[in-house]
Amino acid sequence: MVKKIHKGFEMEEKLRSYFLQSGYFVVRGVPFGYKGFDVTDIDLWLYSRESSLARNITIVDVKNKKTPQAIERIFWAKGLAKAVNASNVIVATTDRRKEVKDFGRDLDVLVLDGVFVSKLSKSDSFLKNRFSDEEFLELIDNYSLGKLDGDWKGQVLKSKSLLAKNIGFDSCNQWLEVARFFAEQIFTKPSQKEIALRCFYFSLSLFSIGVDFILKELSFLDHEERVGRLVEGFTFGSKGRAGVTQMLSTSLSLVEQFAPEGKALSSQVRSKVIADFESLPTNIVGEYFAKSEVAKVIFSTAREFESIAMNRTFKSHSESTIELRGIIGCLLDYWGINRKDFGAVANHS
Repeated sequence: MVKKIHKGFEMEEKLRSYFLQSGYFVVRGVPFGYKGFDVTDIDLWLYSRESSLARNITIVDVKNKKTPQAIERIFWAKGLAKAVNASNVIVATTDRRKEVKDFGRDLDVLVLDGVFVSKLSKSDSFLKNRFSDEEFLELIDNYSLGKLDGDWKGQVLKSKSLLAKNIGFDSCNQWLEVARFFAEQIFTKPSQKEIALRCFYFSLSLFSIGVDFILKELSFLDHEERVGRLVEGFTFGSKGRAGVTQMLSTSLSLVEQFAPEGKALSSQVRSKVIADFESLPTNIVGEYFAKSEVAKVIFSTAREFESIAMNRTFKSHSESTIELRGIIGCLLDYWGINRKDFGAVANHS
């Protein structure tokens, strides 16, 4: 049964359905904060892969009101796009005035006006096969211990919020942490296996988009160079080995100055930290995602991950494409989780 949702949210879901059918990767309700302050939510965050060299991030501001204040929303959305590094801006409004579209064009903002909006599906059939965001979050809330047991809902919202920042190795590594968290919950919370798997697939959809975005910058490198860059990024994050080493040197300079035998102690700490980083089996992930055949399909695989996470009829990844199962297998190896054990638990009804 499709649950009735708020009128404004319904328009967001209709537009999400429209953009999904148009081939975009779409996330609704992306939180945007600044230095600890919650600023706003991005109504729709769109990602498209135009070619091996081109990626586009588009934000959509959606207003379904009798007095939509469309001109103000164009200003607002344009500023928000700059803050979140979006390349394109769309404002969807019930306003039908030609002047609104003209003003948007002047500011390089695409306006989907009341004429377009009125043509969107008037039934709720667009939610026949998938959950709305509200239903998905309600599923998580139904696990009464979720807040205490690692804050499941908070993990999902945190994962979304990373889209509003610079996408890179730091965000990819955080998505991997969230995915691993939910992979472990599948073993330890069998009664909540379905929602844990849904959250697992959703976090991997975001991770896959992040990797696709990174690969754009690596497309001209040969295979070995791509492996090297990916391994370094998954090991040390966006700063890379040099950046982490520099940060360590800065932090340890006080130890060298004021601690007894400071230089020797500093050298030991530096060596231990770097050794810990390098002991991570990131070569597994780097070598897998450096493959050209993986790079070609990772965007479509991200869309597939998102789809099975949100599908009303739950199906585990055992029925998914070999590309999607390949990514899961690679990451299970990286985390040291036995593939057969994971598959047995995930597929056990």
